[in-house]
Amino acid sequence: MKNSLKGHRTLKNLTQEELSKSSGISIRTIQRIEKGLSTGSSHTLKTLARTLSIERINIIQDESDNKLLVKNNLSTLKLMNFSILTMLVIPFGNIIFPAIVYFKNNKGDEKVKTIGKKILNFQILSMLLLPIVLVLLFLFIGKGYAGLPLTFVLSYLTYALANIIITIHTSIQINEKKEVLGFVPKIL
Repeated sequence: MKNSLKGHRTLKNLTQEELSKSSGISIRTIQRIEKGLSTGSSHTLKTLARTLSIERINIIQDESDNKLLVKNNLSTLKLMNFSILTMLVIPFGNIIFPAIVYFKNNKGDEKVKTIGKKILNFQILSMLLLPIVLVLLFLFIGKGYAGLPLTFVLSYLTYALANIIITIHTSIQINEKKEVLGFVPKIL
């Protein structure tokens, strides 16, 4: 078990005592975590991570699983991202399948939680905006009932094209480990 609490603490130029004072966690608990004698409670890890300005998962890592964990994160996020494209053949597939991937893989994984929520938030918002776009297209393009099929086809094709472009862009951002869908407001 590779312990990174000590590494993060020393990077911040903090002694165990200083970390204890700033976090409110006992020095004994910090010593036990650094020696690998304890993994610490969820509250302890969360508090230490907040104090050190790092993610909770970065406090204690298994060195051999670290690369695998990152690879699994990327695979899960890519699967979730590309499952959006099921909307091309299944109605509401852009919400159903990413949600299934998200809820199966979000336990204990902060990256999947945060990026997965952003992906789902975007899809939910876009599905809520689709009827508004459909009505606007109907009003501007189709006069009466004769324009309804054309309006529906145009709005669906526009929506599908937008989803394809955003899926590709999001995939590139995931690969480059950049912020994903930062413009999307939180719903979940």
